[in-house]
Amino acid sequence: MKADKILDELINLAKTMDYDVRRESGTFKGGACVVHDRRLILINRSMPLEAASVILARALAKIGVTDDSFLKPAVRDLLDREQAWVHTHPEVTFTL
Repeated sequence: MKADKILDELINLAKTMDYDVRRESGTFKGGACVVHDRRLILINRSMPLEAASVILARALAKIGVTDDSFLKPAVRDLLDREQAWVHTHPEVTFTL
């Protein structure tokens, strides 16, 4: 499956989970956040599609994708891989 299609599938999945996905310019990689009660996943616009897909999949893995979501095999494989990564790398959080 091509990178743009995987990214599109992940964006659609995020939308079903009530997250808006935005690609923005800046000095960040990306991730999930809440701004004024609006749930967002931001992805750096300068990232290649493959990297953007990984960032989005990792954010969705941290949020928690339900097993009953139908996903194409390539998308499910990426989410499973990122879910494993999330479990082996502790998250650093902070509040502004």
